[in-house]
Amino acid sequence: MTTDTRPQTATPDLFAVPAGLETPNLLLDLDVLERNLDEMAGLCQLHQVGLRPHAKTHRVPRLASMQLDRGADGICVAKLGEAEAFAAAGVTRMTVAYPLVGRDKAERAVRLAQGCELTVGADSVAGARTLGEAFAAAGRLLDVLLIVDSGLGRCGVAPADAARIAWDIAELPGVRLTGVMTYEGSVYAATDRADLTRRSQEAAGVMVGTAAAIRSAGLTLSTVSLGASASARTVVAEPGVTEIRPGIYAFNDLGQIALGNATVATCAVRVLATVVSHPEPHRACIDAGSKTFGQDGLPASAHVDAYGGHGLLVGLPGWRIDRLSEEHGWLRWAGPGQPSPLTVGQRVQVVPNHVCMVFAGLGEVTAVRGGEVEAVWPTIGPGASR
Repeated sequence: MTTDTRPQTATPDLFAVPAGLETPNLLLDLDVLERNLDEMAGLCQLHQVGLRPHAKTHRVPRLASMQLDRGADGICVAKLGEAEAFAAAGVTRMTVAYPLVGRDKAERAVRLAQGCELTVGADSVAGARTLGEAFAAAGRLLDVLLIVDSGLGRCGVAPADAARIAWDIAELPGVRLTGVMTYEGSVYAATDRADLTRRSQEAAGVMVGTAAAIRSAGLTLSTVSLGASASARTVVAEPGVTEIRPGIYAFNDLGQIALGNATVATCAVRVLATVVSHPEPHRACIDAGSKTFGQDGLPASAHVDAYGGHGLLVGLPGWRIDRLSEEHGWLRWAGPGQPSPLTVGQRVQVVPNHVCMVFAGLGEVTAVRGGEVEAVWPTIGPGASR
């Protein structure tokens, strides 16, 4: 097989790709990234809302630094392993938006808090108690946000129970309850743009109302934090919301395009892959499979039927990534008429369904500007998910 290693010329939707890159490769256009960062930071500044981007999307310390330099007032992470690595890279303000449970996690959190301003999420008295005991024993106080279920049905206390549980947590030694937080992932079930706006406003209303109920019960809360890129542009303007924690907004992906939050031109990432097999006119394979893309589908948006599959093959209308195995992307012709020909060795560019999975799967990102490689940044390594 002959691989095409020539540089590729950019079109409005295709990146200019330097010659000689191995595939599969996650490409990041720095110009597009910086515009996306500035847009969200500007919205937060306009509405006087804090921006704490969810860095579990990329797990790249240099990208966290760029977010902080361009308006974020800290970062958000999912796991302590991520937090520890970002702290080692110099990040000093973090929220772990995940219920930390167990003495081992509590002791790690104490050590982490010695070098950064740490806030953690909790949705049980038992989990918060273990954290509080460790911090009290160390003579420290841990800021805690109560995780509230705003409709997703994953983690989080029911809004009706929030005031009671908030009091139980607030009375524990070693912790200071400072607010409420949610991941309003239920908005990804939106069927169209109007439905997305409605769902986003409802989630914000649940959180603002829950915070009001807790305050009415006698507790002081400063933070009402929401956390989805899909809803960020709506909830940032809702009265009573004080912080947002989007992650994908910096890069965008096909999921955000399907929801109407992005276009191919505002997607800062492409997966560069190579056609490695083309045995019949209507089918082919690329060298990027589930280990690259993950298996996530698209949101239930009215736009989904226009895409389908496991990513958008940019500039190849009619071809669809129909199926994935571990190392293969199965291409099928889904267009009218005869298939447009592919060439074994041809490079293709894909906007992935869910960019977080690509960062995790490939473990590094190639940062490009004007068709030239500026850097290759690894993601946080083993242990990040513990």
